[in-house]
Amino acid sequence: MTYGLGIHNILPVPRPDLVVWGTTLVGIIFILSGSDLLSKKTKAEEIEENDERNIAIGNAAMALGFKVMTTLFVLVLFALIFAGYMNEVSCFGMIAVFTISQMVTVFYTRYLNKTM
Repeated sequence: MTYGLGIHNILPVPRPDLVVWGTTLVGIIFILSGSDLLSKKTKAEEIEENDERNIAIGNAAMALGFKVMTTLFVLVLFALIFAGYMNEVSCFGMIAVFTISQMVTVFYTRYLNKTM
């Protein structure tokens, strides 16, 4: 699709052959992450989903996953910078994503979580 639209001609991409793989991977990730939105839940599944214990377990799992992702993200960013594979735009983009995610976490835990 990206070749058909001619996006690789409009935007200068160093490796246009990887654009197809990158957009395919992003599309697959979006499809897999949104696939549970289309499933209809039974009444028993809704009750189990709203159980306080399951909510607490889910929140703890997400918190641990976020800590692991944050640590690995920083390590990979550090490795890419010092190995010479990171350009300025990618570096500042990744740092911006990391900073925004940290700010959302702090904002949520300080302000929104107190009302719930």
